[in-house]
Amino acid sequence: MNSPINKTTLYLCIIFCFFLASCSNSNSGQQNEVPSLPFQTIDNASVYPSQVTGGLYVLRSISEWSNFWSVLHASYTPQPPLPSVNFTENVVIAVVDSPRPTGGYSITITSVQISTTGVIVQAVHQSPGQNCVVTQAFTQPDHIITAPTFSGEATLNLTETVQDCSP
Repeated sequence: MNSPINKTTLYLCIIFCFFLASCSNSNSGQQNEVPSLPFQTIDNASVYPSQVTGGLYVLRSISEWSNFWSVLHASYTPQPPLPSVNFTENVVIAVVDSPRPTGGYSITITSVQISTTGVIVQAVHQSPGQNCVVTQAFTQPDHIITAPTFSGEATLNLTETVQDCSP
């Protein structure tokens, strides 16, 4: 191991191994990144249950948006004003929960990821835990956002969580 050729070979092998390791690490981070669309929240509330069925909605025109907003807020007098949306550049994406018997539930859109067929809407649905103090009123959580216009369909990927209210 004291010969210059063996030391040189050993050093070259070590440098080559570091080179391979650094190349594989830089590529693996890029492969896992999924491009996302920026979005802006219009409404993140828990409304009195409406005639809107729980689920994912993509609204691409002012008439679809106006109808959706009116039905979502049908039990309100007066109804809140319709938020303005530029439909030449944006769409409205809404995730609406099913009606719930109490408060303590929420829906939060965390990202809108570009996919080969359109977008994947990542959202978190939170339920109250056993020890949580909640309002005794019917609710229907929603999260409504605007995002840049996209072609294709939207798919909902909903993660369920339970709030821990342990003392």
